[in-house]
Amino acid sequence: MAAPHEKFWTEDIIAAAILAASGGTTLLLTKVRAIALEQHLPFLHTLAQWCPLLLIVVGGILLFTNQIETRNRSAAPVSSRSYTETTHGSRN
Repeated sequence: MAAPHEKFWTEDIIAAAILAASGGTTLLLTKVRAIALEQHLPFLHTLAQWCPLLLIVVGGILLFTNQIETRNRSAAPVSSRSYTETTHGSRN
């Protein structure tokens, strides 16, 4: 059995990774916006503004499709013959 402090240690690593990713994303988006405004690229500026929302939507879609796929895989149909053979043994 795992020690009680290991659970908190794992959660701390996850929280640190999320903070680092959000900080890096903020810095990257700030630079992309500055380049887009400097080079007069309205499409890149718009993409930089809507990028976080697009990533959230795509992540949600991937999460739900993965859950549905896993649920469909685990709920395999069972025929009555295979159920009877596994519960009562083969009666030839």
